[in-house]
Amino acid sequence: MNESPVVILLDPSRPHVFPLAALPFLSGVLDIDPDVPESVRSALPIPTPGAAVTVKMDTPGQRIESLFASSVRVIRAEPVHGDRLVEAASIMDRLWNRGGWESTQTHESLSIYLVEETYEVLDAIRSDDENDLREELGDLLLQVLFHSRIAQSHGVFELDDVAGALIAKLVHRSPHLISSGVVDIAEQERAWDALKAAEKARASSMDGIARSQPPLLLAEKVLSRAAKAGVIVSTDEADLEALIERCRRADTELLSALDVLMADIRRRERRRLENVED
Repeated sequence: MNESPVVILLDPSRPHVFPLAALPFLSGVLDIDPDVPESVRSALPIPTPGAAVTVKMDTPGQRIESLFASSVRVIRAEPVHGDRLVEAASIMDRLWNRGGWESTQTHESLSIYLVEETYEVLDAIRSDDENDLREELGDLLLQVLFHSRIAQSHGVFELDDVAGALIAKLVHRSPHLISSGVVDIAEQERAWDALKAAEKARASSMDGIARSQPPLLLAEKVLSRAAKAGVIVSTDEADLEALIERCRRADTELLSALDVLMADIRRRERRRLENVED
């Protein structure tokens, strides 16, 4: 039996994975907390109550935190970057399997939320509020989890496939990942565009442009793609620029009108609240 008490804390996300530093203690006499899963308990020696080495789950709370203020040696599994993403996916699964509102949704029914959450992320970026940005990115992440779960229910793909496709894309288009030294950003961008073009093998620079985006953004994308492709601007460019300018003015006028309307609604809400309080 060890002279100094030792506590081995297991990560609830992966209780079957033991910290490397705990290995020398696992073949000796152990005490095992009841909250350790049975599948883990069965792989360990028969527990001995009061043993100097104890295996516990690393669950939040005073009970665990008090160990670090004591003379006990604590061996804790290192957190794995991305664990909370795994937990979020698990919660999405649980929500879906409950058969509530979530399980009635489709890609189409959620599309309005996807657009709205994207614009809320943009608002947070422009407000320079990092806390707001963190929250809005979480809402956008929910959309990724949601659409992936819908696809999984159809047997098409699941979240791991989405992540796998992204990983493959990043690795293929980022040859500098295996290089050393400072990255030349201009060269990085050229390599990305070249590899992307080879992957997509598009017949036209206009292929793959998202037509669901607002007309002004669509116009900017079209002109940007044309410029990158080295296409000579047609004689219709002046007409197009005039249309774009008219859209910009209309957007500005509509935004101003909406600002006035929103301010008026806030005033009416305050007056109604004051009347209720009176």
